[in-house]
Amino acid sequence: MSWSYGFIWTSVVALVATLVTFLLGWDGLAIGILSAWTAFVLLVVMTRGMRWTSGLTYLSAVALLGGVGAQLAGLESIRNWFLLAWAILLLPTVIGLFSHPMRTPAWGLFAGFWGGVGVMWLIVLQILVVSGVLGGHVYSEWAAWPLAAIGIWLGVASCLGFGCEEFPNWVDGLGVLAGLGLIGISVSTWTGASGDVTRAVGLFAAIAYVAWAVAFGRMLWGTTEVTHRFMGRLDSVRGYV
Repeated sequence: MSWSYGFIWTSVVALVATLVTFLLGWDGLAIGILSAWTAFVLLVVMTRGMRWTSGLTYLSAVALLGGVGAQLAGLESIRNWFLLAWAILLLPTVIGLFSHPMRTPAWGLFAGFWGGVGVMWLIVLQILVVSGVLGGHVYSEWAAWPLAAIGIWLGVASCLGFGCEEFPNWVDGLGVLAGLGLIGISVSTWTGASGDVTRAVGLFAAIAYVAWAVAFGRMLWGTTEVTHRFMGRLDSVRGYV
């Protein structure tokens, strides 16, 4: 019951703070508070079971598709909101990826930690973009680092767990492609690639991520609760090392 009251009061404080900051004209701060509260809610939802995590993973794919569609339609402001939603939904997705069996969990934990940091970094950047504080080439340069960290985490988790009975090889193959796609966006930014090349790499990364997210979400749908999934996976990992 105490957890319920804590969640309710946290939500009330967050929503009141959001309303007050909007009324004061501090749009960036209001969006930041609302985004932090949304991420908190998603983390709470994850504790309800792996099917909830699966649903959030599906929604991350939908959000990214919406961002791509808005980009192709030339609706930049709508694209920014979709990408903010995608960044927030990435948080439960990358945390859920810790449940993937890995041959060397220590490397997975290291890469996953920085992947999570990258997601939180990306959320902050997208808040600044939606608020109109950040944009253009500066945004691309700053976003390249968290995208690379997230891409490395997707690739590491998929490679370390490749061949596991619980996850088909093709699912991990999609994870590797999605990771390479996100890393490719970063590399194209760092090397100053042309706009056409950057757009092509971005489109590939989006398609690969959506395909992987749908496949990964489907795998999570049939698993046990989060606590059992995280605590009961080591034995199965040892079985195929």
